[in-house]
Amino acid sequence: MSLQGKNVLVTGGASGIGAAVCDRFAQAGAHVIIADVESERAQNVIDRIEQAGGQAEFQHINLADEESIAARGQELCTRLTGLSVLVNNAGIVRRKAIADTDHEDWDGQIAINLRAPALMAKALIPLMQQSSGAIVNISSEGAFHPRSDHWVYDATKAGICALTRAMAVEFSPLGIRANTIAPGWIVTEMHFGHASDPQARKAELESLVHENCIMRRLGRPDVIAAAVFFLASDDASYITGTTLHVDGGQGIH
Repeated sequence: MSLQGKNVLVTGGASGIGAAVCDRFAQAGAHVIIADVESERAQNVIDRIEQAGGQAEFQHINLADEESIAARGQELCTRLTGLSVLVNNAGIVRRKAIADTDHEDWDGQIAINLRAPALMAKALIPLMQQSSGAIVNISSEGAFHPRSDHWVYDATKAGICALTRAMAVEFSPLGIRANTIAPGWIVTEMHFGHASDPQARKAELESLVHENCIMRRLGRPDVIAAAVFFLASDDASYITGTTLHVDGGQGIH
């Protein structure tokens, strides 16, 4: 799919899966908008894309702040002439047992993981209508296989799947499709960025055998980016309201 001159916005695009998604769409000729709060990391992604001949820009958006989302959405709707793809990728996780969870754990994860994708869609629908755009939301296998100490995160990711189905129903008359990706265990900066030797830790994680994955390995951000690209492409023009599991078979167990 050629996206030459088309606009694509990726939340949390400054690192991890989001950065890989930005790279993938830029390679197809899209003008990539990185919506994040990490300006330095976003600039690294922009530099990489531009060195490869692509186009990208950074937009500072505080996804926990409804006013920030609305203001940035209004600015983009004034400046751009359409939005072909919205990828709601940003998310945070706070690991705590149920007994230890307080309102801050709830509020932060719900705001960014679940509320922000809905507010981003609300703010950008006028742009997406102009392009018959596609929305791809990022969930998690945790939504289907809950884990101890991840209960708020997993609940928000289950909510994303329900939100996507609601988006598909409401936005279909506008020519807009909405789908979800549920990644399995993907090695990102979240897992190795704070290690004493990040690159060594990354290599170590990528070599691990995942006991619940029938393909016996952990995933990398580029495999999720490929799936996002497919769901946003014309090849998926008859797919909406679905969740695609990209987990190496983890969901079978």
